[in-house]
Amino acid sequence: MGSQWTVGVGQYLYGVLVFTAACGLASVHADFSYEDPNRWAETDPDCGGMRQSPIDIVRSAATLPSLDHAAPLLLEGGIRKPVSINVTNNGHTAQYTFSWTTASERPALVGGPLPFGAPYVFEQLHFHWGADNGRGSEHTFDGTAYPAEVHFVFFKLEYGTFEQAINHPDGLAVLGAVYEIGGDKVKPGAKWARPLPKIRTAGTTITLEGREVFSLSSVAGGDWLRYYSYAGSLTTPPCSESVTWIVRDGTAPIAQKDLDELRNLRDTNDQPLVDNFRPVQPLNGRTVVRYGF
Repeated sequence: MGSQWTVGVGQYLYGVLVFTAACGLASVHADFSYEDPNRWAETDPDCGGMRQSPIDIVRSAATLPSLDHAAPLLLEGGIRKPVSINVTNNGHTAQYTFSWTTASERPALVGGPLPFGAPYVFEQLHFHWGADNGRGSEHTFDGTAYPAEVHFVFFKLEYGTFEQAINHPDGLAVLGAVYEIGGDKVKPGAKWARPLPKIRTAGTTITLEGREVFSLSSVAGGDWLRYYSYAGSLTTPPCSESVTWIVRDGTAPIAQKDLDELRNLRDTNDQPLVDNFRPVQPLNGRTVVRYGF
């Protein structure tokens, strides 16, 4: 894969963001279990909706984008390092919330399948993984699952906060990248994995500063020139159907040891935190669009 992930000089960021306490995607509703995701709709009706995520991406069935979405997908600030990062085991995933010195430093996403001229700003990132290397990703490609998947969560700037944006059908955009086990050249000890032993217990949070911090691009390096997009939802309760999904084609490498550090986390019942992925959902006639092919 290519190494470039950021394009542009920030012209798509405007104004000053009002910073609020970060609301984690997987912690919007804390009381749910991966033991029976089919029952989520009993308490969160949107989980039984027609625009649910994740899905199986069938490459041969994807369509080309319309002319009004022909602009390239741009991520401004992907290589920028934050001042600090809060790393949390919330009982469902490992979540990373970045803090910035100024609002203008916050990464922003524009173009591609997103509404024209409407920036989406970065909220947080988190992971999904399996108990073994044969499963773990939420999205699958042509029926194939991968050991893990990372989600980079953005919200539409005009809505002010993640909490407000979640209530709008175009409120959120999520970049998804799937991992496969890398070879000998992939060294363990990625910066995102190093704090995991310190948050093994559910409810634990640590703060990374100085040389410990890292950029978005270092988590699943590579470019976003080829990807698939569709209208979907959060993959955890409340399953709000407010997400424009952007799932990169291809895989990013992950060291087996780093994946094992995720598997060593514990859930709220002090059991191994594994298989924290939602099964693929029916497409229900939605269009999956391929970009960069």
